[in-house]
Amino acid sequence: MAGRTSTSFGVAATITVLAITSLGFFVAFAIFYSKNSNRTVELQLAKQNVAEFIRSEEMNQDNVRNLVEEAKRDQKSLVGYLVNNREALMQKITGSGRDSLADLATKLEGVAGARDSALIPVIRQQQGQIDSLQKQLEQASAATLAAQAAFQNESARIRGIESAHQRTINDLNAQVNQYKDEVDSIRAGTDGYKKQVDAQADAIKQAAAETEARLTSQIARLTEEKVIIESQLNALRSQKNLAVVRPGDESALVDGSVVQTDGASRLAYISLGAKNHVVLGMTFAVYSGPEAIRPDAEGNYPRGKATLEVISVGENSSTCRITSEVRGNPVVKGDVIANAVFDPNKTYRFVVFGNFDTNRDGAPTALERDDVRAMIESWGGTVVNDLAGDTDFLVLGERPLTPPRPGSGAPLELILEFQRRDQEAQRYDALARQAQSTSLPVLNENRLYTLIGKSPASNRR
Repeated sequence: MAGRTSTSFGVAATITVLAITSLGFFVAFAIFYSKNSNRTVELQLAKQNVAEFIRSEEMNQDNVRNLVEEAKRDQKSLVGYLVNNREALMQKITGSGRDSLADLATKLEGVAGARDSALIPVIRQQQGQIDSLQKQLEQASAATLAAQAAFQNESARIRGIESAHQRTINDLNAQVNQYKDEVDSIRAGTDGYKKQVDAQADAIKQAAAETEARLTSQIARLTEEKVIIESQLNALRSQKNLAVVRPGDESALVDGSVVQTDGASRLAYISLGAKNHVVLGMTFAVYSGPEAIRPDAEGNYPRGKATLEVISVGENSSTCRITSEVRGNPVVKGDVIANAVFDPNKTYRFVVFGNFDTNRDGAPTALERDDVRAMIESWGGTVVNDLAGDTDFLVLGERPLTPPRPGSGAPLELILEFQRRDQEAQRYDALARQAQSTSLPVLNENRLYTLIGKSPASNRR
């Protein structure tokens, strides 16, 4: 009994101890659980706080770990390190460490290229532009200094010129005053001389009036004598022209004869050559004999049966081309030839004046007058300068044009040229009037060609 009681007491004590121990464990567990829950909450809060500054996936990035190492070396947290660096960077860029990136963007809006490019290249580019502008400024400054020096030199030179000019003006003023005194003295003497000249002019005018009256009387007398002489000269000229241009009988009109013909080639050979004053282009009418040239009752000569044109001239004979021929009456050997104004034994005298167009370019000139003279002399005529009693023909070209009269201030050369051309025009008119008053035959250029048997040149216009 005693043993059973002791055993029961031991079990009860054990159970009690176990109960107390279990209770202690429960209390300890409850306390530990309570503390663990608090730590878990604190850990969760800590993770949330850390996530606000850095995320878990960012912690393992190399650049982040590098920043952490740099912060440790600087004995700062990562956030403190970044904050300090941002303030230093903003202080360097904008001048205020409190500026944000938005403030930086706002301040960079006025900087060219800063919106889309990095700041350092932009700064370098602008620094290059500043250096270039600085060089240009230095060059401009140097040029300005050179220009100022040149300006000072030029100013000194101009002042010297002005000083010399002023001295010259002073000298000229002195000379002008001297000349003025001399002019006043001359004017005083001139006034007296003018009075003497006026008196002499009045005397000359009176003498001129008397001379004019005397000359007018002489002109009237000479005009009357001139009319009488011109009438006598006209009568003599008419007689001479009749003797020269109109032969007395038919045989006198015969100039030569046809010595041979070539009907196939339409050529004829005549008995006149260079020694008879025959020239190329001269024409002859062909008649069967001298009796065929007999004029009719009105004094008109019949037309020849053919016309010849000289195409080759020999010494004693010439070759002619048959230019026209009456059908049924061909040119044969023994036919006679005649040119109404051709006389191989007479030397005609010509006066040539005016402007001529021998080259047919449409511009008559005085220089081509020499060509007309040469034609006449090669034909056998003689050219003289003035109309005289033995002159046979007056050859007139175009009348020389008179230019407008130059003013009083025109150059001397222009005045002399006007006088020369005016004198030529007056001589032209005087020759035409003199020929008309004396019934002298007047030939133009084309009529001269007909007379000497020359074909004019073709027009060049």
